[in-house]
Amino acid sequence: MWWNHVVGVGLPLLLIPTAALFVTARWGFAALAGDVPDDVKALLPEFTPAERRRGIVLSTIFLVTLLGSVFVTTWTWIDGVRAEGFLQAYGMAFATFFAFCLIDLVIVDWLVICWWRPSWIVIRGTEQAEGWGDYMFHVREQLSPGGLAAMFGLPAVIAGAATVARLVG
Repeated sequence: MWWNHVVGVGLPLLLIPTAALFVTARWGFAALAGDVPDDVKALLPEFTPAERRRGIVLSTIFLVTLLGSVFVTTWTWIDGVRAEGFLQAYGMAFATFFAFCLIDLVIVDWLVICWWRPSWIVIRGTEQAEGWGDYMFHVREQLSPGGLAAMFGLPAVIAGAATVARLVG
């Protein structure tokens, strides 16, 4: 039953932050420039103040849509099935966030960035960098201490917020 909720509610909602991530990659890459392989980073141009501001705005929209999607999926799960307690909420938040991590890794990172590599993804001046095709870079980033902290920590925060929202509402 929980799997149906992740697929039926979570995945459609996760289309929103996935689209926001693509928009950020296209028009706000300055915010994502720290999340590229070292050889790409070495070739990055200096971003203008306008590019930096646009990156901050778009990456904030991405983050809000991601957290909101996970929250709504979690809240509707614990409210709809009358699940009790933080652990039920955490399980749904984790499953939904993990689903996004898989979407990010397989679709965004591997298929679009590494394999397809459209010109709107590649930052000017970095076209020859071999790092654009480094599939394992993205795996290492997901499994880095920061990536793992986000994967386990953010669902805990969202589960806590959804649990409180259910108790209050």
